[in-house]
Amino acid sequence: MDEPRRRIGPALYVVWATVAIGLSIAVAGRTAESVTRLLVIAFLFGQLAFRGTLVKALQGLSPRMRFVVLGTLLAAVVEGFHMISKPVFAPLRIGPDTGAAQALKFYALDLLFTVPAYLVIFSVIFFFVSRYRYGTWTYYVLMALAQTLGDGGVFFFANAPTLLLFLPYPMTNYHAINVIPFLAVRGDLAPGRPATARAWLAVPAVIGTYLVCGAIIKAIGRWVGLEAG
Repeated sequence: MDEPRRRIGPALYVVWATVAIGLSIAVAGRTAESVTRLLVIAFLFGQLAFRGTLVKALQGLSPRMRFVVLGTLLAAVVEGFHMISKPVFAPLRIGPDTGAAQALKFYALDLLFTVPAYLVIFSVIFFFVSRYRYGTWTYYVLMALAQTLGDGGVFFFANAPTLLLFLPYPMTNYHAINVIPFLAVRGDLAPGRPATARAWLAVPAVIGTYLVCGAIIKAIGRWVGLEAG
């Protein structure tokens, strides 16, 4: 009886995500954002298909380093998908007329700003994962929610609360970067970690980390002329 009950939550979330993403793409049509979303979802499914191999990567590193490095590498790939829709700075957007050399330059510039931030973000997430016990699906949803809200979502949904019905749509970005790192290290974490309410402090901590990193990135962007003042 307990096993079917434990499956209800994940099943409902998958249904919610499928409906939210399907409706969003159907309404938006063939936009750069829709293409980005489909690429992110395909990347996530590809990871799940080869998770047996991926979770064994970088085993020579400590659990903390494995988690942070794997998460940052996956984030760099997802960042590439967003280059056609919403890169870290609008002038770096890659369009149909962008040459290959220019596109690589834009992508490299984007990573120059975002990779350091992801190193910090995944370090903060690991701080909580290594100290508190999270159920697999609790981790998937909780951390993706925290990252979504931190990466601008807290302001977006505050201005348009009805769009919370489509929350799984942006959360796919973060499923695609934090599922494999967790699966890769969960067996190496201390088994006696407590499952207490303090584990939920990860949400404000991750949101705060995103806001600080984002403010620094924008400030540097304005200084170098990539962000409008």
